Amino acid sequence: MTLLSRLKTATQMAVKAIGGVDPAAEASRVSRARISEYQKRHSPSVIPVDVAVALDEFAQEPLILTVMAQHLGYVLVPIHVGEGHIPESMEAVARRSGDTMATTMRIMADGVIDDGEAIELEADLCKLQTAVSHGLRAVRARIKTGGTP
Repeated sequence: MTLLSRLKTATQMAVKAIGGVDPAAEASRVSRARISEYQKRHSPSVIPVDVAVALDEFAQEPLILTVMAQHLGYVLVPIHVGEGHIPESMEAVARRSGDTMATTMRIMADGVIDDGEAIELEADLCKLQTAVSHGLRAVRARIKTGGTP
C-alpha cells in the first residue's frame, strides 16, 4: 500500500471516529469539501499536518499521525497512559525507549561508534533495562495479587 493510500485510509478512519465529515470540518480549519477530498483515493489532495493533528485529537487517537511517523521510520508512543503503577511504569518504558532510540540515531549518524559513544549508549540501555524491570515488577504484582498494585 502506498503512503498516499495509507493516509487516505487513516483520514477515513479519523473522520469516522469523529462522527463524519461535518464534525471533522468543524474540528479543523478546512471545509467539508476539503475533508471529503482528503479521503478520496482518486484525489491527489493530502491532508495537511495541522488538520491531521486536529482530526486525530478529536478522534482521541493518532490515526493519521501514526501513518506519517511510520513512513519516516518512527513509532508513536503515548506520554500518559493512565493512573497507577502499571501505566506509570509503561510511561517510563516508553520515555526511556524513545531516549535510547534518539541516542542510537545520533550516535549512528556517522556510521561509526567510538568508545565514548558505546559507553553513552550502554548507559541509556541500562536505564531502559531498569524501566523495563520496574514495568515487569508492576505487571507481575498485578498478576500475582489479582488486583491493582
